Amino acid sequence: MSGGKLQGSAGAIFWRAVSSGNLIVAETVAREFEKLPLDFALALVRLYGDTNSRLYKPAALRYLERLIVEERPSLRDLATVASLLAERAAPPS
Repeated sequence: MSGGKLQGSAGAIFWRAVSSGNLIVAETVAREFEKLPLDFALALVRLYGDTNSRLYKPAALRYLERLIVEERPSLRDLATVASLLAERAAPPS
C-alpha cells in the first residue's frame, strides 16, 4: 500500500471493522497493506478468536513469529503473550 492518506483511510476502515466484529471487511482491508502493522495483526488474531475462526491458531502462531523478529520481547513477555493466545485457543470446558 502506498501513500499515507490511503493507509490512513484503510487503517480507519480496518479499526471500524474490528470494533464492530466484521471479520470479512477486516480481512479484506488487511490484504491492502504491503506489510500489516503488528498491532493490526494482533487485532485480526483477536477477531479470529472472537468469531471462533479456524484461522485463529495459524494466525496466532504467525503473530508470535513476527513479534519475536520485529519486537524482540523478553522471554517472560513472550511467554505471557503465548500463554494468553494459547488460553484463548483452548476449547471451552
